[in-house]
Parts: sequence; C-alpha cells; structure tokens
Amino acid sequence: MLFADTAKEGWMASVWVTVCLPAEAAGDIEGALAEALAPFYLDTDDNPADRGMWDERRIRGGSNGMGFAIAPGYMDDPRLIHDDPRYDGAPRPSAPGVCAGGPRALLDFSQPHLVSERAVAASWDLWHSLSAVHPPAVPLAVFVDRWRNDPDAFPGDRWGDEMFSAYQAQPLIGAYLDHPFSLGMGYLGFLGPDDPLEHPVISYDGTRAAYIRDLTSSNPLDTDVLTLDGWWLEGATTAVHAFCEPDLCPHDPPTPTVWPGSEAYLADLPGDTILVRLHCHA
Repeated sequence: MLFADTAKEGWMASVWVTVCLPAEAAGDIEGALAEALAPFYLDTDDNPADRGMWDERRIRGGSNGMGFAIAPGYMDDPRLIHDDPRYDGAPRPSAPGVCAGGPRALLDFSQPHLVSERAVAASWDLWHSLSAVHPPAVPLAVFVDRWRNDPDAFPGDRWGDEMFSAYQAQPLIGAYLDHPFSLGMGYLGFLGPDDPLEHPVISYDGTRAAYIRDLTSSNPLDTDVLTLDGWWLEGATTAVHAFCEPDLCPHDPPTPTVWPGSEAYLADLPGDTILVRLHCHA
C-alpha cells in the first residue's frame, strides 16, 4: 500500500528516489543533496535532456509510511532525517518509529512491512485521539444522500464539491484529513457513481490490531536510487550516469543483486552511508 499525496502537492507527475550520500555529508545534508542531484535537474540547458529526472523535490517519507523504519535504540537519534514541511509550510512530523532517512545502520530493513505497519498504527491512533476532543462527525454517506436526494441541500453542486467541503468542514474530519498521519487515504471523491471515498479508519469497527493487520502492506516501497558514484537507477534495466551524455556513456552501470526491491539493495550498503528519501516532481 502506497500513501502518496501527489495531488495535494499540486504535482501531476512524480517520482520517488532514494539518494545515497557519503558519511561526510552528515554536516550538510541539503548541500550534499543539491550537489548529487544537480546533474539530473531537468529545467536547465546545462544537462542533457535524457538525464533530466526532476525539477522540484522534498524530503518525504517519515510522515506517510513511505520512508524507513528506525532500528531499535535509535528512535530519537539526531542523525535521523525527517520530512520537509508541506507545500504550504505546515510541518510534517514523522510517525513514531519512522523517518525519511539517516545513516543506513540506524534504519531497520529486517521486516519489509515494518514501516507501513508503524504508519498505519499512527493513522489509527490519530483518529482516536482526535475523536476524544472533537464532537462526533456525521458520516460521509449522510452528506452524499442529501446531495443526491435533497435538491435544496447543495443546489447546483453537480460534482459534489460543496458537499465534500461541508463534510470536511466538520472539526473532527478536517483535523484528521489535514494531518499527514491520515496517509493521504482520505482524498474526497468517488471511485464510482455509487462509491464515495471515506478514510477506512472512520467506519472501521474492528480492533486496532485488526486495522493495522488489514491495512499494512507487506511490500516495501520500490524507489529509484541515486548511488554514491552518481548513477540514477530506475530498476534493473535503466541507469543514467551523472557525468556522461546518456547515449555516449562508456561506463558500466552498477548491477544490484535484487531488483525490483530497491530496499534489498539499500540494506546491503555500508552502515555509514546516509540514505535520504525524496519525493520529486518529474
């Protein structure tokens, strides 16, 4: 299960990439990212068009379950990397036990589902903590029924925009869906004409353990990887070198032993390698 909020960023196309940085980058992560990513910036005349991979980026993954699980004993380690603020400046706190990067030795690759499990748990805990301080919310189905059957409820609202806005204006719903721990799963719309979307936690009638079990993905996020030596890897077959014209590159690209499954590649890197997960507009 992937928890992307591309629409909220205003991006129509995006890519996830894990940037590998040397240990000495710890003192200036932003500077090291800028240097490593510069050869792949697409909005410039200095780089070949076929090497352009991104034009806007944010450190992401700690708040939405698309980052890394933190290894035992390192939960509060200052070397961990956390999400950049949201597009509107709002903070994106990391879910408990999750981060957007840090030295590889501080990250837990032992259980592929662990980062998803921790993010899903945070979504449950947030809903129940907010439910304790806000008035109960009217279910989305009630708003949809009024929109469809009461001509005076939302006049002229052909696509349901006003109806969805009224639903989200409820303090409990607004507070929950505006928080990153809702994991982007509360996007308001219709899967089909009779299938309005509501966040699964809102109508879930099972236990916390069952919710976590039902919503946790067993598959880790498979990202592009920017290696220490300047290769942008898109799976097993596509590799672009930072220092060459893509069609003229004389160098042999690295050959990860496992792909798809970039997490397996990352897990084998030296422990002091700094990993940073980025969400990029492409």
